[in-house]
Amino acid sequence: MALDVFGDTTFAVLGKALDAYSLRHRVSSNNIANAATPGFKRSYVPFEEELGEAMRDGSGAREGLLKDLDELDLRAKVDHLTESREDGNNVDMEQEIAEMAKNNLRYAGAGSIVKKKVEMYRYVISEGRR
Repeated sequence: MALDVFGDTTFAVLGKALDAYSLRHRVSSNNIANAATPGFKRSYVPFEEELGEAMRDGSGAREGLLKDLDELDLRAKVDHLTESREDGNNVDMEQEIAEMAKNNLRYAGAGSIVKKKVEMYRYVISEGRR
């Protein structure tokens, strides 16, 4: 687990989120790069759905959620359901750019929360010495 500071569930979830958003950015970039490739099928990263499943299926205990987070499948999946153009490619440039913009906001938001939590820990540690 990338960001499991002191067993903090928030850090664990944010760590997985940052990993997923980074992967999603690479996947969207690949989709955009192949927008003109005949027969190419776009890929996507269903992180929010996977996270929702882990939270619903977990035992409710913090340890159960942390274990479920470790087992999240952070892989790109190929979209075979979206309608294809005549050349068999199903990449919609406008949709990909919009998804990339949303993903950038999510990444920045998660990063800001991590930064604030670290600042809180730093404050507690430095004030505890006085």
